[in-house]
Amino acid sequence: MNDEERLRSERLVEVYKARDEWEGDLIIGYLKNNGIDATFQGQSSMPFDMAGMFKTTEEALVIFALERDAKRAAELVREFLGKPTDERVLEEEAAHKLHVDKETIRQLRGAVCEERRTFKFLGWLGVAFLGATALLWAIWPAWLKIAPPAPEFQWMMVIALALAAVFAGNWASRRM
Repeated sequence: MNDEERLRSERLVEVYKARDEWEGDLIIGYLKNNGIDATFQGQSSMPFDMAGMFKTTEEALVIFALERDAKRAAELVREFLGKPTDERVLEEEAAHKLHVDKETIRQLRGAVCEERRTFKFLGWLGVAFLGATALLWAIWPAWLKIAPPAPEFQWMMVIALALAAVFAGNWASRRM
């Protein structure tokens, strides 16, 4: 290959005009994951949110690829932009592709049971914390070294914390 052919194959050509830097970065990442070196012309030195503030609607970020990869890059960009983003469609596709065996189901059930135990523990920990806080407000220990609040406010807080502990205990017991 002579120098002219080599330079021509290494020339950058426009593949796509992204609407914003987010879209440009996503598309470039997709191209790179598929073996295509790509770059774009834009305000890469600005943070994403600042670039959006200063950009006019006519501006676009041009994505470039090497001329020898341009056709494949354009196909990949069309594929990327054509992928469904509707959550229901994605869930249905995942369900069709998912093949679950008994071992996977056993592992998933174990993980769900472990998660339930963790939330039960956290619920009862919250009950204990609220109860202890209500008790401290009721006795207002001297080691706090600050004057106790007005009696009406102190007992209102004790009642509120006790009720919160009762509600949290009720919630935790219903989870069992």
